[in-house]
Amino acid sequence: MKVEIWSDVVCPWCYVGKRQFEEAVSRFGHADEVTVEWRSFELDPTSPPQVGMSMDRLLQRKYGMSEEEARSANHRMTELAAGVGLEYHLDNVRPGNTFDAHRLIHLAGTHAWAVP
Repeated sequence: MKVEIWSDVVCPWCYVGKRQFEEAVSRFGHADEVTVEWRSFELDPTSPPQVGMSMDRLLQRKYGMSEEEARSANHRMTELAAGVGLEYHLDNVRPGNTFDAHRLIHLAGTHAWAVP
């Protein structure tokens, strides 16, 4: 079975979903028959290379959240990530455009030393 997963490298939900997917596949009776093809998806292709604001502020601006709502959303995301063994520090995130990161990943995929 081939599974295509569309993901952005900076998406905190995508990484949590990756962990949950890996767990589900490990319990699947035919895990050795599962292949994954990762696809690039940019959450915000119009974003400049560096946004210059905190993740809290970005959520406030992008989704019309209050300061408290944004802080709370990031806190919930951090707790959700911890539940699947990830350690998030969203207060230190430096948002920006991910196009070049996706290009680099695809370039790495053309070399034999690339990590699947």
